[in-house]
Amino acid sequence: MTIEDELTDAMAAHVAGVQAPPDLGGSVRRRNRSRVLRFRVAGAALVTAAVAVAVPVALNSGEPAGGNVASGQNRAVMQEDVTVPDVTGKTATEATEALRAAGLLADLAATEVRNNRVTDQKPAAGQQVTPGSHVELTLEPPPVTMPQDLGDLGDGREFGGIRLDYLPEGLEWGKWSGKDGFGKRSYTTTFDKPGNEPGHYSVQVIVFEDAAAKSALTRFPEDGAESVDVGGEKARLATLSEGGEIVPDGSEEGTLTIAWKLRDGLAVEVCLSPDYVKDVDGRAEAKKIAEGIRATG
Repeated sequence: MTIEDELTDAMAAHVAGVQAPPDLGGSVRRRNRSRVLRFRVAGAALVTAAVAVAVPVALNSGEPAGGNVASGQNRAVMQEDVTVPDVTGKTATEATEALRAAGLLADLAATEVRNNRVTDQKPAAGQQVTPGSHVELTLEPPPVTMPQDLGDLGDGREFGGIRLDYLPEGLEWGKWSGKDGFGKRSYTTTFDKPGNEPGHYSVQVIVFEDAAAKSALTRFPEDGAESVDVGGEKARLATLSEGGEIVPDGSEEGTLTIAWKLRDGLAVEVCLSPDYVKDVDGRAEAKKIAEGIRATG
């Protein structure tokens, strides 16, 4: 067996064990975090995956520069360093092909296995590396898609049998809606400052009908919640943790929530995210939003 054959076998053995693992999927619990929605939304789960894809490298064969070696002795195949090409802006497929043509391997690190475009590479373009070196590629993340269970709500203020007559200045509809996330016949949507990423919210409103309405207020602890009047109905106002415990207002581990029965068979919750509460008088705004909600049916 020649030294070229030995090198080829060695390289094949080196890359044989490198393969893409299965996708790692997981729903993000969207309950009480300032940067995400507060409940699990079918169709809006974020998927993450770490991928390492081995691309075969073409080895150049030939005699080393500078003459021959003695017969019967091992010969060393000398290869010059190669320049890393610039593959940013290319699709994953295009980048992989460009690196392979340069004698390099592509490692993909992306939030989803898809043919997104390359946003970063290591080593950077122009660096000198040995043939067969790995170049880590970072791909643009996949777009976050939000469900539209209730269809186009216009300004978002009317849904699930209610209408919001008051909304804090500077907020607009989050352009998504969910159904039955809090029990059968429950509906929700959010409002946020323009320009924030999908999944972020400032104010979330949840409507409970029929059986769901009966359990809407049971999440609040019996003691510790502030009792306020909303349209003649007793409402409960508190900052609740993920587990339902009352925590101090402004806590990153809690969501300021007001809940009340709008009428028989119809209950409402209004939630303000922790980061939004830092910018406003959270309790005052929660009460004003609640007082401006009326039944439409």
